Amino acid sequence: MKYSRKITVILAIAALSFTSTSCKKDKEDPTITVSTPAQHSHFNWGDEVHIEADFADDRGLKDYAVMMVDADGNHLSTIDFMKTGTTSELTYEFHEHFVVPDSAPMMAWVQFTVTDAEDKAATLEWMLHFDM
Repeated sequence: MKYSRKITVILAIAALSFTSTSCKKDKEDPTITVSTPAQHSHFNWGDEVHIEADFADDRGLKDYAVMMVDADGNHLSTIDFMKTGTTSELTYEFHEHFVVPDSAPMMAWVQFTVTDAEDKAATLEWMLHFDM
């Protein structure tokens, strides 16, 4: 009788410790914070555009893609800017630049897509304006 009682107590303790240390589900989406350029910035053809942003996630990042898109979210071939990468850090500082071609449309968006280690994704579109 004492033997079965000890086994019951041991199993109860094991079950309790397993449930309290099991994996916590990721509830947070990754975050994207753009430092530069400011939303709705104006650039002339030939200007160099600096893009700086911070990506973060409470459980770890996986990958990112940053590109110029049109109003429908399609990659712009007239501004051939697309950067992708991977990281397993909690935060990542993105810094790149491109020169505005004379074929740039009057407005376009920098599209940031960041995926975390649990495959949760966040997307942010940042409008820019271009002219002669």
